[in-house]
Amino acid sequence: MTTHDTEAFQKMWSRHGFRAELRAAWAISINIWKIELSYPLSVLWFVVMPFLWFIPMLITGSAVAGGSESIVLNELAGTLDWVTYIAIGTSILGLTISLMWGTGFSLRREQNAGTLETLMTTPMSRSTLVWGSMLHNLQHGGLGVILQLGAAIVFFGVTLDVWGILPALGIIALAVIGLQGIAFAVTCVVLLAKQGWMIVEFISSGLLLVAPMAYPLSVLPPILQYVAYASPLTWSTEAFRGFLMNGLAYQGVVQAVFALIILDAIFFAFGALMFRYTERYVRSKGALEQF
Repeated sequence: MTTHDTEAFQKMWSRHGFRAELRAAWAISINIWKIELSYPLSVLWFVVMPFLWFIPMLITGSAVAGGSESIVLNELAGTLDWVTYIAIGTSILGLTISLMWGTGFSLRREQNAGTLETLMTTPMSRSTLVWGSMLHNLQHGGLGVILQLGAAIVFFGVTLDVWGILPALGIIALAVIGLQGIAFAVTCVVLLAKQGWMIVEFISSGLLLVAPMAYPLSVLPPILQYVAYASPLTWSTEAFRGFLMNGLAYQGVVQAVFALIILDAIFFAFGALMFRYTERYVRSKGALEQF
């Protein structure tokens, strides 16, 4: 190795700070994209997946409502247009699953590929490994949201309030903070249990069950409604749909944003601390390479 190469290597190794961590997270995100796009079936699944979730709900809703409007939904949620209600609500389903499963199992994928220990020795924060995966899954899931809403507008006559698009994006940004806290906790489960998909399935299914994506909260049993109010996914779904359906006239914005800020702080702080101590514990036990 020449003197110039040595100096360049030492300079790269000594980099630190927010910008360095951001570059590292971006590099991880791009690397995951390269792997996914190398497999055509993966791309096909990404395109088809949102419709496999939405179309069965559309068929069921048509059979139950008998038309494009629902009087019962109007009484419960204040809108007759059940197609738009479900289309917008379920559009963030893929984003949620991508953030929880894709990010939660990010370190497990590196472990299976035999690169986890190497990445752990690089001059970046351990949490950046998870943040890089989150950045990719945010892009991946976000494209799925756009794809599903675009198809719903073209093929199913769904209408969106353009004035609500920017506020809806702000809600997604708030939702990601809370979901990242959950993703950190999921990562801890995977690090400790290795094949902890059963626990992850329970957590994700529980959050999706109480989230008002395809039905209003009022149809849930009282105990599940209380659980729903403690989930950031519930408030983000309601606010996201509220802005896209009603624009700036959405009346629940203050309550939703206030609840999201509080829940985001709780979930993120808990998840980040849990990840910090779990990662140290696993490394101290020399269990990173264990399957």
